[in-house]
Amino acid sequence: MMRDFAKTAEGRIYFEETGAGPALILLHPSPQSSRVYWRLMPVLAERFRVIAVDTLGFGRSDPLPDGITMERLGGSVGAVMTELRIEQAHLFGFHTGNKIAAAIAANWPDRVDRLVLCGQTHSLIADQSTRIAAFGPITDRFFESKTAEAEADSAAAAHMQWATEMFADMSRLWWDKRAIAEFGYSSELRRYLAARISDLLEAKPSAAAIYAANFGFDFEAALRRVAAPSLVIEVASKAEAHLGPQAARLAALMPNAQAATIEEGDREVLEMRTEEVARLVLDFLPG
Repeated sequence: MMRDFAKTAEGRIYFEETGAGPALILLHPSPQSSRVYWRLMPVLAERFRVIAVDTLGFGRSDPLPDGITMERLGGSVGAVMTELRIEQAHLFGFHTGNKIAAAIAANWPDRVDRLVLCGQTHSLIADQSTRIAAFGPITDRFFESKTAEAEADSAAAAHMQWATEMFADMSRLWWDKRAIAEFGYSSELRRYLAARISDLLEAKPSAAAIYAANFGFDFEAALRRVAAPSLVIEVASKAEAHLGPQAARLAALMPNAQAATIEEGDREVLEMRTEEVARLVLDFLPG
């Protein structure tokens, strides 16, 4: 595994690389980092040169610039490709990553071979206002926390607001019964938990801004401009059944797209149902 930074006009971007073959770039969800791909990368690396990027403001990359948009983040990923001498790549994006991937495919079509957009149902709603409404229960707390910190009457009160939220998240994660069942009391469990905690700490300053950029992105308009052969993978669940299935609707916006579904999933599929995700990706990508 190679680890390095690419220098771009927006800042230094951290990436990890493994494998050989056609380039496949992995774009992570928020508020996480490329660490989320630690199980998927070695599987995909059997056929591809796999590069997992930390979006600006997350993981080990430089801070998120002011006024960031999905298009600018897409441009920064393109700059990483240029530095690595990659003219064209397959893209895989999960949640926020699928918006960045769509922005790249829409605005720099020559740089994308095939496109895979993956996410829970709420993340695959094309209509902007409907997607924002579906995101509300998930993301409101990030905006509320930022407001509370900004409006605190002292630095001590602002710090307490930050610490209260962070410790609540950490406590919930450290005793994640599902993760314990998946990994056992092992080094893999400790790696998973350490990654989640590190991502939380590193993402805190950027969480509200990245979701604001997500909400400001016209996902539907971008998809209508995507020419690359595409696969939409919907991670469906009973909790989001009221939103209705979205993968086929999203695929219908693109001229050359197909849909697939992972049933009874959640945002942990990348790490806890890795083989299912890998099989769908490998069956779709050529070579």
